[in-house]
Amino acid sequence: MAEKITQPVRVTDTTQAIDRVAIVIVYRWQAKGLMEALTARDFSATIVDATGGLLREGVVTMIAGLPKRRLPSFFAIVRDVCPASTRYIPYDAEVEFPWHPESELTVVRAGGANVFILPVEQFVQL
Repeated sequence: MAEKITQPVRVTDTTQAIDRVAIVIVYRWQAKGLMEALTARDFSATIVDATGGLLREGVVTMIAGLPKRRLPSFFAIVRDVCPASTRYIPYDAEVEFPWHPESELTVVRAGGANVFILPVEQFVQL
């Protein structure tokens, strides 16, 4: 027999009603710092998945619920903790041009974050 729940479901405080969900995709090496910075500023986030990414570096997907009015500070935290950088990786020219044995460098953007903001009608924390 299932246990009867006597307490009501806890809905978030109406003064800070969560009406947005942020889906944040960051490199694994930046994820821990971002999670710590968000938690320190009273944002709660959940890591949903961690998979491969560009340059064979893992990426992490985080989800956070927040009120629309806190979006600017949320974006500021993500920008501060997850800056983009330029990396130079070797491009093996020998495969395509065997007469040119030197490897060349390719410029790629690494780090940073991709953030998707979606409106939500109701946020319930169980």
